[in-house]
Amino acid sequence: MPRIIYIHVPECGGSSFGAALQLRHFLSQAVINLDPGDPTLPTGPRIRADYAHRRVQLHRLVSRRIRMISRLVQYDPELQNNAARDYIFVTLLRDPVARFVSHYNYLQRRHPAPSRPATLAAFLNSADAARLASQYLFYFAGQSLQPDQDPAPLIARAIASLARFDIVGDLSEPRAFAQQLQRHIGTPLPLWRRNAAPAPTKVPADLRPRIEALCAADIAVYQAARTARIAA
Repeated sequence: MPRIIYIHVPECGGSSFGAALQLRHFLSQAVINLDPGDPTLPTGPRIRADYAHRRVQLHRLVSRRIRMISRLVQYDPELQNNAARDYIFVTLLRDPVARFVSHYNYLQRRHPAPSRPATLAAFLNSADAARLASQYLFYFAGQSLQPDQDPAPLIARAIASLARFDIVGDLSEPRAFAQQLQRHIGTPLPLWRRNAAPAPTKVPADLRPRIEALCAADIAVYQAARTARIAA
């Protein structure tokens, strides 16, 4: 079976497919460990330190020639150009508006924090909303969108990164994604649901315009990927 790096973006359904791939590669598989870091640090520096640590882990696992590597880790083009050039790169995307709402609900359900607004409407006014709204930029262009920053270069970088992936799936088409994976690994995948929300994600109609504005950059990346790269 081929070597795989599966980049899992939060709330895109990656846990279920990642678990299936781990089972198929159970003799040589690993997940990137998550490190919450120093809770006294501000959110931005703490997240950057955590993901720098995850990148080190990814490089170490590739150097050990682990066949299946997955979890929440940023795409590294230099790694693909060099040590991981014989790996298949895989990711799964989701409509950014639904992904954003699901991400907020997940944090409230699994990682409640007094500093996070208790309602989605109030959260949209927080500084952290922009970070959650630009996850595709963070994972595929290397950084979240900053206030007053021109998004165009980051959007272009994320689109170019996704164009280099062997498989880009869409959570709305799980069967097509599973079929693409099966064609590459040569065997069916045992699929089950992991980390599923207790109820389907609902986007409040009155908040949708504000969420779409926040997610505009990720929406551009997603639409480009759907046009050119989504598995079908």
